[in-house]
Amino acid sequence: MKSNYLNLILLLLCFSLSACHRSEHYYEEAEALFQKGLEFRTVKNTEAAAVSFSQALLTLNHCDTSKIEVKRLLGQLDDNLGAMYWKHGLKDDALVLHQDAVKLFRQLDDQPLLMKALRNMGRVTSSLGRIEDAGNNYREALQIAKALDDNDFINETYMEMAHDLYLEGGEYEKAIETATEAFSEKVDTCFCHLVIGLAYYYLEDNESALQHLENAIQSKKASLRMSAYQGMYYIHLANDDYEDALEAHELYDENMIQADKELNTREMQRIKSDYDLQLQKYSIQAEQRIKSLRLYILLGLLAVAFVVTLLLMRQRSLKERLRTEEAKNQLEVALKKNKVYITALALTEQITASTLEFELKENDWDDFMELVDVVYGDFTKKLLAKYPTLTKGDLQICCLTKQGFSNQVISILMNQQTASYARRKSRIKQEKMNGLEDDRSFEEIINEI
Repeated sequence: MKSNYLNLILLLLCFSLSACHRSEHYYEEAEALFQKGLEFRTVKNTEAAAVSFSQALLTLNHCDTSKIEVKRLLGQLDDNLGAMYWKHGLKDDALVLHQDAVKLFRQLDDQPLLMKALRNMGRVTSSLGRIEDAGNNYREALQIAKALDDNDFINETYMEMAHDLYLEGGEYEKAIETATEAFSEKVDTCFCHLVIGLAYYYLEDNESALQHLENAIQSKKASLRMSAYQGMYYIHLANDDYEDALEAHELYDENMIQADKELNTREMQRIKSDYDLQLQKYSIQAEQRIKSLRLYILLGLLAVAFVVTLLLMRQRSLKERLRTEEAKNQLEVALKKNKVYITALALTEQITASTLEFELKENDWDDFMELVDVVYGDFTKKLLAKYPTLTKGDLQICCLTKQGFSNQVISILMNQQTASYARRKSRIKQEKMNGLEDDRSFEEIINEI
């Protein structure tokens, strides 16, 4: 009897030890999958990272979730998988995972991990349009970061709050307030000036906006300078400072090319990092698989060479497109100085006694039509080739229509009553543009040339 009892105890003890061993094995396997997911995330392979984190979560289900180390790993997996979901647009699912992570880190009183999870939750709630909730998440994360004296985290969080949350969300006053507060935390001052400048621009305070944007262009980052010059371009254009606007646009183009080069460099570093990771993995079996390893290296180098070639071709194409756009912008600026165009714009905005007092000479019309031809690729020549009976006055109407001016504005410029102009336009279409055979409107015919 005693022997049977002892055997039962030994059996239970063995079962318990076996269960503990299996639980420890599952935890180690989950930890390994988590580290693998972090490696994938470092090289921006978000899909592979999400798979590793998901597999780790499934493995962790076999462990005792009351243990501190299991809870901590579970929270880290939830937080990282949530970030992957968010990057792929699964915002609601990501929010649930971040909320679970925050709950676990609060239970563990793990302040560094809680801080990161709160900021991640702020990103998700911000993208869901829940500005107030996002602000609360970010502020709590900042409070923890200040207690931990984590300056890098403080810097990044203030930037996200000011730009991604408030500026992108249309909360311009809060964007200014947050960016101003960030100055005292030794945050990137040029970035703060950019956010404040853009916020003032949206609030239509162009003078204050320019002051801050001029400080922002002192940044060492080409992408930040590019954004600042873009804002300055629109402000100068709104103020009719065409020379300053053109200069800002040129500087915007230069910095866009520089920013693109920096992005390409980072992309190449990511490719190289991914390649090095794979090379390290296979080098363990180098002696047994030397031939296949050499082949792999060759393919990898060919892939890098192919990517470099594509990047160079893209850069060349970008430069060509920038030159074309710059030429078109210069022509559009010249068009906006033409007397016919300026008069038409004034009539579009408001018809008053002062705007009706204008005198257009023949050379004003000739200059206007030449500029329309340049902008729209020999527009009048194409019209005459298709409809040779059009008169010079008809061509003037066609050019004004091509520029999108209303019937009322065109009738005033042509010194006709609106009803008379409507009849004239109808005659042009019916008698000179094969109107009886064409069901399109006059405007459709013009805009399709």
